[in-house]
Amino acid sequence: MQLFIGFDVGGTHIKHGVIDENGNELTSDEFDTPDDKNAFKQQWKAVVEAYQKAHDIAAIGVSFPGHINTHTGQAAKAGALDYLDNENLCELFAQLTDLPVTAENDANCAALGERWCGAGRDYESFVCITIGTGIGGGIVVEGDIYRGSHYRAGEFGVIPVGDNGECMHEVASASGLMKACRRALAVPEDEMPDGEALFERMESDVHLREAIEQWAHFLARGVYSVISMFDPQAVLIGGGISEQEKIYKLLDKYLQRFEEWEALKVPILPCELGNQAGRLGAVWLAKQKLSRG
Repeated sequence: MQLFIGFDVGGTHIKHGVIDENGNELTSDEFDTPDDKNAFKQQWKAVVEAYQKAHDIAAIGVSFPGHINTHTGQAAKAGALDYLDNENLCELFAQLTDLPVTAENDANCAALGERWCGAGRDYESFVCITIGTGIGGGIVVEGDIYRGSHYRAGEFGVIPVGDNGECMHEVASASGLMKACRRALAVPEDEMPDGEALFERMESDVHLREAIEQWAHFLARGVYSVISMFDPQAVLIGGGISEQEKIYKLLDKYLQRFEEWEALKVPILPCELGNQAGRLGAVWLAKQKLSRG
């Protein structure tokens, strides 16, 4: 049984674990994302060496923010880890370990994780839209990631969906929803209810309901655009907010208003793997690369 190390590098935490060739995670942990390149290298290397002492590791998969050329390892942008902008990740990790390392964009890894072990396992072609501080995503075509000519495919957050051309990042993200709800409730940020409470309260608060309905309308415009472009078998919604069942009823309400929806209609489902998806997708890529030699 081959074992792999999976890393999911985020702006706040770096999650990691040992995952077997069937997608079972044997152990997992995390550390705070370092503030500089040297600290990042030291902590990453220490984790790898500790796992190697306990397990026979075959390869490493890294889910990483930003635009990554999977052939050369070049990261044009590294998201919140700006000290790794324009870094060649293949060269960086080669300095730290003798094990084969595969690095890929985090949203792409999340989509591949869902394809391997989650909500996408029954589909060969689907789109994963992650809703968080911004909007990201991955596009799976015939079982593999579509990356685009500049490795930027899936940047759904830049699609203009607002009444005045505002992009999805601004008005259809989780942060966009919270801003709209805060205006509707006229409360300071530290007094805002959590997401679940907001969806419960919308039934009795007309202003809050209007804000959430408008947000859902903006999100539906983006989802409809993505479906019309890629004609997937399904759309998977990721991010913590994807657990709110009312989102899917609201999306259906607004999607039905589009003239061609009945012709374009596909299932819209929540992702299943949560924050484990990125590690699993990264390991799936490392496994594929290893099998190809």
